[in-house]
Amino acid sequence: MDYTIGDPTVARGPSKVEIVVLGLLAEEPLHGYQLLERFRSRSMGLWVEIGRASVYQALERLERRGLLAGRAQGGVAGPDRRVFRLTSAGRARLEEGLRRSFDEPGPYETAAGTALGFLEALPPGGTAVALEARGRTVRAHLEAIRAEQSRTASGTKLAEALLARQMALAEAELAWLKRYRTRLTR
Repeated sequence: MDYTIGDPTVARGPSKVEIVVLGLLAEEPLHGYQLLERFRSRSMGLWVEIGRASVYQALERLERRGLLAGRAQGGVAGPDRRVFRLTSAGRARLEEGLRRSFDEPGPYETAAGTALGFLEALPPGGTAVALEARGRTVRAHLEAIRAEQSRTASGTKLAEALLARQMALAEAELAWLKRYRTRLTR
């Protein structure tokens, strides 16, 4: 498969932050803080990276484009909040984004994966140090996943399955790191 830089003339689907925002709002209307809390309570940060500011920016952008409808809701204790609900155009955009995402081939991309591709650029001995550091990081990530699985034991089946997917990917990376270190010592 050819994973090349995208053609700028081709219409792009929703970004991952837009899919997260639209997906969570597909369940029920929420204000920004509730949306972030839902994201956190479902352990979504372990399988998708999005920034808090990106969520608020996406809410504004999606509302301007008519994909969300927002209305002010007076705050009981604190400032007024804007509650957002998905419009029919927003639901269509979410469905389009999900279909594109499922059909789109692509690498399991991480910043560490990019760095691993340039191991040979490190000075002598640097490769072993980098591989050991990556192993520690992945093992720490596995512990975080296990802790999150314990915390959310009564969570949704989908959240449990996505945490299990993250665990399988981390375990596969650890196995790859071990095989690669063995190969280097031959």
